[in-house]
Amino acid sequence: MATMSIEDVQKELNEYISNNKEIVSAGVYSDEIQLNKYCKTITAVKGKFPAFHKIMGHVVQGFKAEWQELGEAEFKHKMLKNYRQKVNFPIVPDEVLNTWLAELYVEGKTAEEHPISKHIMEDLMAKVTDDLDDLSQSASYDAGNFSGAYGGSIDGIEAQRDAAIADTDHPAFKIPLNAITPANILDEFKSFEKQLPKKMRKKVKRVFVSDNIAMEFADQYEQQYGTKPTYTANDTMKTPLAKLEIVGLHGVSDDFMVATVDGNLGRLIDVFDKPQVTDIQKQDYKLKIFMDWHLGYDFLINELTYVAVFDGSDRGLGNADKNALYYDSENLVVTP
Repeated sequence: MATMSIEDVQKELNEYISNNKEIVSAGVYSDEIQLNKYCKTITAVKGKFPAFHKIMGHVVQGFKAEWQELGEAEFKHKMLKNYRQKVNFPIVPDEVLNTWLAELYVEGKTAEEHPISKHIMEDLMAKVTDDLDDLSQSASYDAGNFSGAYGGSIDGIEAQRDAAIADTDHPAFKIPLNAITPANILDEFKSFEKQLPKKMRKKVKRVFVSDNIAMEFADQYEQQYGTKPTYTANDTMKTPLAKLEIVGLHGVSDDFMVATVDGNLGRLIDVFDKPQVTDIQKQDYKLKIFMDWHLGYDFLINELTYVAVFDGSDRGLGNADKNALYYDSENLVVTP
């Protein structure tokens, strides 16, 4: 077996990445990141960008042979954001020599024939994907703590839920429930379904909850009805009434229950800067792999996002004018 130098590994990694330019994009955009399966991809320039929507008042009226103006349009926008994130990963080739990877380095083989780089990059991107799977659900962005530590690089779906609840300009639609217990979980799911706005029920395809709540639902459903709560060939668990797909997320808290109209959950990527390895540097005994990308998750229209709350809040958007604008047929009230 040949001696493997730091220059060998650096050369091999550079050649491998040059011949596999999409490996980083494939990891960052992978369906192994659970949320990616349910997101509409939004491309824009790095940083903040607006999502527009239009609300129109009633326009249909009885005919009379004179101009009688009826109807108006309001244009709304919410600023969405993607977050720049990076990987600075060190490799010490001397340490590689002491692992099974060294057995793959055979004297006389070309760099393309040595699978060391393939294994290094595939293992690294698998970890990137695993980290992003967690961060996309549970992270809270913290620009003041970029000190080389894990976490705080993005707002995950739970942080976006919290922001939508607190947003008075673009509020989420609150659905009040009782604290969920094994004894009441089936009734609370039914209550959530019944409280979805009537005109939007057919546009809502799934409800996101924690894995714990999804498992408890399955357990109680089987105990009560004697069958597993599955309705499709893919063994997808669905709600009792509206048959919404129940998606259990491993990284959110057990008070997380959110639904939205199909296509309203966005994955925000940069239109120009694809995820990529930006450099491989040699310093002393280390190789330093640099990569970065822009990525974010958000609800495009908060007002079409339906969030379970457990604090006795009023059902609706929490504002009489906004309730009338978006859901005038729901007879929503706002407690003074």
